Amino acid sequence: MSASSLRPVRSLVMMLRSPRLRVAFAELIGPTPTASAEEQSEAFVRSGIAERTDDGMRLSESFLDEALAALDAQLGSLTSLQGSQISAGDLALDELDPAVAAVARRVVGEGERVTEPALNERLSMFVTDAAFFRRHAVDTGVLERTADGALYWLADRPE
Repeated sequence: MSASSLRPVRSLVMMLRSPRLRVAFAELIGPTPTASAEEQSEAFVRSGIAERTDDGMRLSESFLDEALAALDAQLGSLTSLQGSQISAGDLALDELDPAVAAVARRVVGEGERVTEPALNERLSMFVTDAAFFRRHAVDTGVLERTADGALYWLADRPE
């Protein structure tokens, strides 16, 4: 699964950060968008989230299916998708290392080098303390990093 398959989802998340585009999106998924939202709504068409119809515009039928498939392929079916996050304090001592390893391997792909901010963002989807999980993954040898801590990657697993 390529990163480009997540592009429409990332576009939607980015657009929803804008108050004007949130209004346009709300109108897009509701009745026909008003003329005032038409210009902002065009961004949703360009990114594949919406499509033009004879009656105006609507949410693309394939967008949600494709977006969910892309997210599932990237994230798997972790409970965090249902709203809960892992807290190191809630784990038994013998569960901590395996949990940190599992999360680190979930958010960093084989052969991928990830910046610290990107790693923190990915970890934050699953854990309450991204910095702790990041540091612990390095300390336990699951992740390696550059000397300045700018890039992280999966360590080679012992055979």
